[in-house]
Amino acid sequence: PNNYNDLRNFAYAAAERYSGHYIPVNDTGDEVALPAVKKWLAWNEPNNPNWLKQSSGGQFVSPRSYARICNAIYTGVHLTNFAGEQVACGATGPRGNNQASSSRPSMSPLAFMRAARKAGMRKMDAYAHHPYYGKPTESPASTPNGGAVTLGNIRTLIALSNKLFGRKPIWITEYGYQTKPDRLFAVSYANQARYLAQAYAIARSTPQIAMMIWFMLKDDTNIDQGWQSGFLTATGKKKPAFNAFRRLPH
Repeated sequence: PNNYNDLRNFAYAAAERYSGHYIPVNDTGDEVALPAVKKWLAWNEPNNPNWLKQSSGGQFVSPRSYARICNAIYTGVHLTNFAGEQVACGATGPRGNNQASSSRPSMSPLAFMRAARKAGMRKMDAYAHHPYYGKPTESPASTPNGGAVTLGNIRTLIALSNKLFGRKPIWITEYGYQTKPDRLFAVSYANQARYLAQAYAIARSTPQIAMMIWFMLKDDTNIDQGWQSGFLTATGKKKPAFNAFRRLPH
């Protein structure tokens, strides 16, 4: 964003519109309010150059930018004063190289959290993270190398979040295992179903994890740029993960 006040005002307007009390001005019929949205996520993977500029002049700038994004969205949503509004910040990707001068700079999630806190990120209702696996041989319980944070070491991120921001719920706002036709990260249909059950078991056994969202329901049709982690193929055929998800305790 070029103007963080505009972002705050946008967050306020969105939260007002989807507060559960807003009736569109052109609704001259049943006068039913729009559905309520009570959970909001500030941005997406700000430690990833796909979603936010990471560095300038050989120095990381993304933590400061994101601290302002988080603060603006949190403030805007809570200006409504409606009960139950929650804003998660973070939404960090699972890994980064911590090399500001590289051709594709990115930050590991723990390093990003510390830097964003130092840059002024303070208020949030939850911390969000995307603990994706790094290669097809990794199960949800595998411990990653380097500074990556997956489900296998998610408690490391939780401990740091508690230290930096106080004890907050942890939202897993993206997770999944891809299958063929993905060329790099595909696991078998059977393993996708097995890993889904394992992943949700890890989440249930970690009390601070309050949300876990599987990305996505149906595979993308664009194989080169899309994701193949759905419960359904691009043509609508059910994978074993479809019924594995239905069998999960709810």
